Amino acid sequence: MTATATETTSLIAFILPGAPCSARMARFYVRAALSYHDLGDFSGDAEAVSSELVANAATHAGASRIGLELMRMERSGVLAVCVVVTDSSPHPPVLRDARDDDEHGRGLHVVAGLSADWSWAPCETGKAVYAILIRKECPV
Repeated sequence: MTATATETTSLIAFILPGAPCSARMARFYVRAALSYHDLGDFSGDAEAVSSELVANAATHAGASRIGLELMRMERSGVLAVCVVVTDSSPHPPVLRDARDDDEHGRGLHVVAGLSADWSWAPCETGKAVYAILIRKECPV
């Protein structure tokens, strides 16, 4: 039995300030990078996921610097995009149960709904939260 390797290519990687405007900046750069790499069909979901993860890092982690990396992944003909957001907090993200009248608390539900998988991992300087988006094929 042979294992199939995943081919991974970094599309963009940069640092954002831990400010409310960073979510909007993330959407802009993610859309531009995906368009440049002919992966525009990922844009809507990748922009929403990036925006939520960056907003969470700025709001809940209190990070002064937020890392964002976008990666192209391919394995056995399946194409995916991975959004990775890093911040300085060692605390895990919390999937909250928001009430209907709550104005906040649904961000990770959005991430979970749009991605094939999401999780987090501790890293040297805090944590990395990632989401994997798989290309949706249209039925023939």
